[in-house]
Amino acid sequence: MKDNVTSDRPFDLTIDPEVAYRIAELLQEWQGEGLMPIEDIDAMDDDPGDELIPDVDALADEAEKPHEDVLEDELEGLVYGLNVDAKHDLLALIWVGRGDWDASEWSIARKAAREAGPMDLAGYMEELDAGSDYITTALEALGYPSPEDG
Repeated sequence: MKDNVTSDRPFDLTIDPEVAYRIAELLQEWQGEGLMPIEDIDAMDDDPGDELIPDVDALADEAEKPHEDVLEDELEGLVYGLNVDAKHDLLALIWVGRGDWDASEWSIARKAAREAGPMDLAGYMEELDAGSDYITTALEALGYPSPEDG
């Protein structure tokens, strides 16, 4: 939700800052739960769908189970629910927070995000070790304090 104070900020966002902060919060919780992708190529995968000859009964049983990762569902739902411009802003926020550009170069970062082409933004963020920090750092640098800050 935008308030009357936004006119004092030098940068306007197409993503609601509260939504961006919520995405950062969910991303931090998701990463904190140890749900980050495993990079060890020797890691075992017990997904029955990966077998050469799949166990049809096991696949059917797996499909009937309710999805228990509500956190990931909310995170992906928020990201996938954003319009194209808001997704570009979210990507630009990550890049500004990471230090690819500074806050004064917001328009350049936003343009680069628009030119980046289509991508799985939720998947990209889930692979970043400090994605949550990047988003919050950029929001604060752009003059959007955390909702906890008031």
